[in-house]
Amino acid sequence: MMAESLSVTKVKLAFECPRLFYLGHRFGGMTMFVPAGKTIGLGRAFHNLSSQFATIARQDSRFQDLFKPEADRLEVGTIAEQMQQLFYEQAFYPYLEKAIANDASQAPALLQLWQGLIGLIQRWAELLVNNRRFCSADEVIRSTFLAQELSVEHTFTLPNGKTQLVKGKFDSLVYDFTKHRLCVVEYKTYQAIDRSAQLAQVALYGYMLREKIGLQIDSAVYSVMPDWQEITFSWQQLKETVHKIIPDRLAQMQTWLAWEPGKPEPPPPTSQPNLLCPICPQFNKCQSFFPAPESDQIADSINVTTDKQKAVTAKTSVKRTQKQKTTKRSPRLPDTGSESSIDATAIGRDLVAALQSFGTDVEYVGAAIAPAFIRIKLKPQAGVRVNSILRLTDDLRVQLGLNHPPLISPQAGYVSVDLPRPDRQTAYFEQYVNAEDEQSTGSCQIAIGVDLEGKLVEADLSNPNTCHFLVGGTTGSGKSEFLRSLLLSLTVRHSADLLKIALVDPKRVTFPEFERMPWLYSPVVKDSDRAVELMQELVDEMDNRYQKFEIAKCAEIGTYNQQHFDRLIPRIICIFDEYADFMSEKEVRIELEHSIKRLGAMARAAGIHLIVATQRPEARVVTPIIRSNLPGRVALRTASDADSAIVLGGKQTDAVNLLGKGDLLYLSGAQLMRLQSLFARDVTTFLSS
Repeated sequence: MMAESLSVTKVKLAFECPRLFYLGHRFGGMTMFVPAGKTIGLGRAFHNLSSQFATIARQDSRFQDLFKPEADRLEVGTIAEQMQQLFYEQAFYPYLEKAIANDASQAPALLQLWQGLIGLIQRWAELLVNNRRFCSADEVIRSTFLAQELSVEHTFTLPNGKTQLVKGKFDSLVYDFTKHRLCVVEYKTYQAIDRSAQLAQVALYGYMLREKIGLQIDSAVYSVMPDWQEITFSWQQLKETVHKIIPDRLAQMQTWLAWEPGKPEPPPPTSQPNLLCPICPQFNKCQSFFPAPESDQIADSINVTTDKQKAVTAKTSVKRTQKQKTTKRSPRLPDTGSESSIDATAIGRDLVAALQSFGTDVEYVGAAIAPAFIRIKLKPQAGVRVNSILRLTDDLRVQLGLNHPPLISPQAGYVSVDLPRPDRQTAYFEQYVNAEDEQSTGSCQIAIGVDLEGKLVEADLSNPNTCHFLVGGTTGSGKSEFLRSLLLSLTVRHSADLLKIALVDPKRVTFPEFERMPWLYSPVVKDSDRAVELMQELVDEMDNRYQKFEIAKCAEIGTYNQQHFDRLIPRIICIFDEYADFMSEKEVRIELEHSIKRLGAMARAAGIHLIVATQRPEARVVTPIIRSNLPGRVALRTASDADSAIVLGGKQTDAVNLLGKGDLLYLSGAQLMRLQSLFARDVTTFLSS
């Protein structure tokens, strides 16, 4: 007799905690581990809206029209923005209006929901642009989005001779023409505590679908909130790992469900009690239901780490502890706008009056004060086109007596006008970055800059969308200080055992204080021959790491380090300043481009990352090969509109009007953020502490 069917979600839960799986299956109740800060209730809304996006994109000819140009003329950033706008108008704005009408307090959560959708649309834009090379504009969307919320089921034969029916419904099935492979995609509206369980879930969907249609299928998890993260595994990677253990786990689940109180060998506790028990929705019931001695161990283990974890903590925290003892960090200062005498409302009224003098009726809806500029938010009156405001840049500069042109941009629900701040402030490094901020071996955050709310915006180098960076900025833009603060944000949070830095500094003036730091991968590179050698060394190191991963049955550096505490592999970040200085020699240029292409395409999972910076982001310097392999983009003030467009992609020319001295634009997915980079007053203090 076949056992009662199980859902794929319950299989995932059994990987996380066998006891919570047992309690949920037997008695019901909530079984989701909720990480701190997760917004409850957004999951279903996100899934519905993402499904609507695929449906609308297939049916609306305006989406197809975006792909009419030749494939090599399509810009991912531009396509993403246009798809966002179309989807916002057709689906999200009506949903937003209805939701806020029912409950206005939902506004912050709905903004978070929209940010998650922006990240997803950016990912789909990348896939569609790549697929456009293989099919026509009329077919690309329909051939890419094959199914949404597709139900699958499969009867597994278990090692004990029994069978188990498993059923489930996954979020999306897409086709990647570049890889010639189907991919099952699951969306998550939070960052999972146990990623291995998420991987087991999506891998199981791929396995079941493969049994149904006979094709090998890749698997991916998109965690869309609070920040975009993507985990993708090929069929080959999963075949020898997750797929092999599924039948054994199903047999265990049958055994656990057959257990009754009072019998020996109850379902075991979670293998991650210190992470999962504090956020378990049925922790108290688990404590009372299962045998006391073992439940006591669970309670105790919340505050006790394993011996291996202790060893890693000791190894990676020695320098951090020393810094805490010797260096006092200034407390985080409040938003500089709160300390200023600036009357943003009065400035907003003057701006509205100026626009009305040109026959453009707008309503002032608010303002935000950043360290370098004031953002005035305006709502155009009915019938007023946004383009009519965008065309008034020069007129407003004259009318308002501005030393720098205002930056005018359409936003979701309003038009922002950024005006230079008369009492410009500095965002000091020590106010925003602390050595006490823990970072796991699976992530690597770099400081980008301070946003309108006075919060530090960071990028995760382990994220495919920000694994390598192109940084452009002319003389006086603050590029060197940006690179120095970025580098310092790495060194204060990671020990030299877990992080190595490779520096290329042909002008010999950007990194003088860093030349003897223990984090150096090799001496600072200052000439072209050594630069070529260094890049080849990084390629060789990447290949060597993948050989180790293959032997260890791991797909990326985070997983490898979690399993090999005694031989951790450090991440390597190569910061390449003044890249244009190496482009005059053809042979050097060809060799460097070849290495950057290989590293850009493959090195992220190996824990090797590139940050390439130049004062002259011209087309002959930042070639298409470079641009296509450096997905992260930071533009400080550029010398021309063309330079801005090369760094940011598409028709993004706003960088030419930035204020310099660290005023920058950061392209995060399809979202363009204006930030102020950090300024480190005394680098040597941080390096020596």
